[in-house]
Amino acid sequence: MIVFLLVSAAGLMALGALALYLASPNQRLLSRPLPRRPLAAAGGAMLAVSLYLLLQYSGAAAAVFILVTGAMLVWTVLPMAIAYWRHGRNPANAGNKAGRAAR
Repeated sequence: MIVFLLVSAAGLMALGALALYLASPNQRLLSRPLPRRPLAAAGGAMLAVSLYLLLQYSGAAAAVFILVTGAMLVWTVLPMAIAYWRHGRNPANAGNKAGRAAR
């Protein structure tokens, strides 16, 4: 039961942070921005439900710190992963890779 609770909290935390990232005007995941208000509301709601589930597992301070740390992890790793993925797909960078490999 506790495993299901923690997996649900982690999933909602990741989805909520992703929704808030997509609501940002600086997001780079999608070429066309989605409506910001519904995404922000859905992301906030998912983070709130995740916090509620984490409160069932641990104390208030620990639950808040777990939630904030998880959201920051998504907000840190996601832009770097997107930049890495797009850098590898850019044909202009293909010559740079071959040039670096020859050195």
